[in-house]
Amino acid sequence: MDIDSIIKDNENLIYKIASKFSGVEKDDLYQVGVIGLLKALKNYVGDANAKFSTYAYDYIFGEMYKLARENRSIKLSKDALKLYKKIEEARYYLAQKMGTMPSDSDVALFLEIDETLISQVIESAKSMLSLDASKEDTDSLYEVIPEQESLSLNDKIAVDDSFKVLSDTEKQIINYRYYKDYTQSETAKILGISQVKVSRYEKKGIDKMRAFLAN
Repeated sequence: MDIDSIIKDNENLIYKIASKFSGVEKDDLYQVGVIGLLKALKNYVGDANAKFSTYAYDYIFGEMYKLARENRSIKLSKDALKLYKKIEEARYYLAQKMGTMPSDSDVALFLEIDETLISQVIESAKSMLSLDASKEDTDSLYEVIPEQESLSLNDKIAVDDSFKVLSDTEKQIINYRYYKDYTQSETAKILGISQVKVSRYEKKGIDKMRAFLAN
């Protein structure tokens, strides 16, 4: 069994999971992700009903989650928490007004504060990002639609065709979540709906696409 080949074959999965965390060095996340992958490999028993990448996800995520928790050493003051809340409220307002997620520069201009301060507060407040995105709502579509660069022309056409079975809301959510790489929370803010609804629409859309592509 070639360990290096297995790691290389699953690098995209490791980096995809790592992208869900902030406040931790990406190289460190990658290293613990590899540890999780190897733990999964050690315990994996071949099963036609369970892809190795699906099985390995929990191990990789678990190692990264543990690292992120260990790095949560920054305590926010009450003033910093108030400012963070103000920043998020401004981001939500601007997202609805602009129709897209505003940059830190947009928020800084709106609040009339220094952009550097915004990045510092966000980095402190979000030592961990998107733990609301569970296994089911993070990698489920990636199991249906691999990285676009790896798709053949026929596969890309099939994926594009599968969008025809989605409602307008489902199309928007799939686009924001998997093509623009927004979190469920960010997508909910942009569309002005709850995160619970985003999750439901997302799952329904993925199921429709999976059924279309299976035919």
